[in-house]
Amino acid sequence: MTDPTEISAANRYAAVHDAAVAAQRMPDHSRPDDHWAEWAALFRRDPQQPLTANLSVLAEYLRPTDTLIDVGGGAGRVALAMAGRVDAVALVEPSASMRAQFRSARSAAGITNARANPARWQDTMETGDVVHLSDVTYFVRDIVPFIAQLHHAAARRVTITVWRPPPGDLDAELHRILYGSAPPHWPGLPELAAVLWEMGILPHIIPLPAPPWWIPETAGGLTADQAVDFALRRLEKSDADDDADATRNLITANLDALFARTSDGLTPRWLAAAREVLLTWETGNELTL
Repeated sequence: MTDPTEISAANRYAAVHDAAVAAQRMPDHSRPDDHWAEWAALFRRDPQQPLTANLSVLAEYLRPTDTLIDVGGGAGRVALAMAGRVDAVALVEPSASMRAQFRSARSAAGITNARANPARWQDTMETGDVVHLSDVTYFVRDIVPFIAQLHHAAARRVTITVWRPPPGDLDAELHRILYGSAPPHWPGLPELAAVLWEMGILPHIIPLPAPPWWIPETAGGLTADQAVDFALRRLEKSDADDDADATRNLITANLDALFARTSDGLTPRWLAAAREVLLTWETGNELTL
């Protein structure tokens, strides 16, 4: 028998989201601002380059006759890379700066079967054979209706990729080692999987072969001084901060816990474990809402 006092997975998800927003650890995407204006160019990729190992796994789920919907697809990193493998692509992206990068990359690559819808996913009527989204669910507070819309919009399959840990939590282990605790975390794979199971969705959960497509600053082969500087930057501290010297001393005292020593130099342990994870399921069944 279900315990009536038990907090639902959806409510736990919302609580984690709210805590991260309240701590100003991630933007509140319920507001209409263009949150990505400053960083949109960093998300653009050349769609004519060979597929990465992780995108190659996604491509295996597509058919030449498919219409692919890429929800919150940003500058088209996935949508444009897959355009030559499907019949049509629709990017659903409310950020004007991201759509501008998408259009520019599309034009440069001569892609003619991809279009952009400037709406939020919750406000669209888009449907397709496969609905995909990368690194979007973290920012969605009301996750159940959002997932339900994905499920019903996909004639055959939904594919979702998330980072483990989420992008905003890449440095959580750094904080734990230095300070004994980490700031409020983003809703990630554990919270998302629990919501899906609660909805009656049993996805395949597949760790992808390569680290996330973007890990800040390649940091192998560092000297001890460079390693301390790297950790300081990851903590968003500079020498101008009042506690800079104390933080440097703390990093130095924990250097071996933070960095692995190789023949080439020091490498941050806490970033080495980051992975991109795929959750995917076939649609057609009724959901438990």
